Amino acid sequence: MPHTSRLRSDPGPEHLLSVTAVPDPRPGRVVVEVVGEVDACTAPVLDACLQSQAGRTGVRELVVFLGQVTFLGGAGAGVAALAEADRRCRTRGARLVVRTGGRRAVLRPLQLTGLAGRVAVDPAGGEPARPRGPRTGARRGTRTRHSPAWRSRRVCR
Repeated sequence: MPHTSRLRSDPGPEHLLSVTAVPDPRPGRVVVEVVGEVDACTAPVLDACLQSQAGRTGVRELVVFLGQVTFLGGAGAGVAALAEADRRCRTRGARLVVRTGGRRAVLRPLQLTGLAGRVAVDPAGGEPARPRGPRTGARRGTRTRHSPAWRSRRVCR
């Protein structure tokens, strides 16, 4: 059964959150893919999935891929779910790894809250965002929000 969170009054496809545990060939490793916006309304869905995956027997590494996240709430919601997952993993002797896919909208809240200093962010094959200096001059083009192609995704099991 597909699982998506629609907790806003009139949400469009860009406000959906999809959280999926995907198989990984390496034993002891679980990958959770997150797509959409992680805010105060949708963070409980992420938290529930991370809690269930971190609690699985034999998990030594929990990888959270945020490369398709368009917004990560740093004021308690999204980052708090990741911080709680880190606490659960450490308690069980596991490691939390966060992959941002080079998305500044995801990396920046992790840095500002200090979570990027406590967990592994974009290690081994991730594309970390390059530090940038202050911008000058006009912006090169404008960014438009594209709705990702939503696929049916299973809830974490």
